[in-house]
Amino acid sequence: MVAARRCEVAALEQLAQAVHLVAVVRSLAHGLQRERGASNLYLGSSGRRYGERLHQYRQDAEHAQAEFLEHLAAWLSPGSRGLQCSRLLGGIALAVDGLSRLPELRAAILRQDVDAPEVIERFTELLGHLLGVVFEAADTAVDPEVSRALVALFNLMQGKELSGQERAIGVAGFSRGWGDETLRQSLVHRIDAQERCFRIFTEFCDEDSLRLWQECQTVPHTAELERLRRIACTGPRDGLLEGSLDLAELWFAQATHRIDALWGVEEQLEAHLRGLCERRLSEVRAVLADATALMGGGEADSRGREQPSAVILGRPLPVVGEAGAARLIELERQRLEGNGGLLQTSLMDLVHVQSRQLHAIADELTAAREALAERKLIERAKSLLMKHRNLSEEQAYHLLRQTAMNQNRRLAEVAEATVAMADMLAS
Repeated sequence: MVAARRCEVAALEQLAQAVHLVAVVRSLAHGLQRERGASNLYLGSSGRRYGERLHQYRQDAEHAQAEFLEHLAAWLSPGSRGLQCSRLLGGIALAVDGLSRLPELRAAILRQDVDAPEVIERFTELLGHLLGVVFEAADTAVDPEVSRALVALFNLMQGKELSGQERAIGVAGFSRGWGDETLRQSLVHRIDAQERCFRIFTEFCDEDSLRLWQECQTVPHTAELERLRRIACTGPRDGLLEGSLDLAELWFAQATHRIDALWGVEEQLEAHLRGLCERRLSEVRAVLADATALMGGGEADSRGREQPSAVILGRPLPVVGEAGAARLIELERQRLEGNGGLLQTSLMDLVHVQSRQLHAIADELTAAREALAERKLIERAKSLLMKHRNLSEEQAYHLLRQTAMNQNRRLAEVAEATVAMADMLAS
């Protein structure tokens, strides 16, 4: 039982480190999102507007990048308690590789020899790798409450990233007077995709984060952004909007207000997540301390000889005798039921109590991971459609959604069938 608590402490310490990594990734993603939007406004104005702001955003992003790389160096150093998961490490490697290519892109933006769609695509690819790190951290969480909070944070960050893409696409579209129908369809797709992310977020987040999120929906800039959305989605197809550059700058300002509000919700959810980890660690360490105190230095048998010690996880564990064992079981029962009373129970009763708790934990983790698994399945189905039917990302998603509506099925079910069919044809 003591060994089990030691394992739980180690797992929670790793989880706390993963949560810290997510916080660093979140800061870097926010900086890159701002730089992406300003880059498109700079390019849309042929370098006449937002030069100074772009320079500031770029410096902020570079500072966040330096913090991210510094954190990684410590997190991956020998003896670190950082979570070592192959998929998580692979995602980090892709993110680091993408960051190494940023100077080339930034130089091209300043020379104005790259267009807005390419800038959006390259920044979005990098941000996708960073969000993949958050996804893997959420997928490896072992505590149900922490897992739910991580799922909420991932979907909030994904929705905020789609909002950032919407901001960048809108800047490019308004700068061109919305003469590009492809940009318009891309904007509609981002608006639609955000809603699903935010819906999952509201299902899994804590009450304080939900309340802050609801407050964000009532601020004045939300109504103004909706007005600009209608202009973008219903404006002239064959002509140019008047004052397009001014509208692009207004769009950027209103979209930035919204994204900054989402950043505030992220901060609240991250604080909740840290609090969960700290509380769980404190609880388990207290139980471990009580149990270890009962172990003492070992007990002598009736002949005065000290009983042998077992060695678990590299540490000697003295055998505690009948009285100590009974007390350990009592502590474990109290921990599971949380009533603190003196309970008369058999070891079999304790097993049943623990079994019920494990089933409850499994249900919580299943609900959280199903949300992540569905997201991964839909992304894979989209990739297959893009590859085999030569569709854009928006067209692939629209086809999946339309098929789901026509067949009265869930989007995840249609995605699963698409992936299964592709696997069968490939075999």
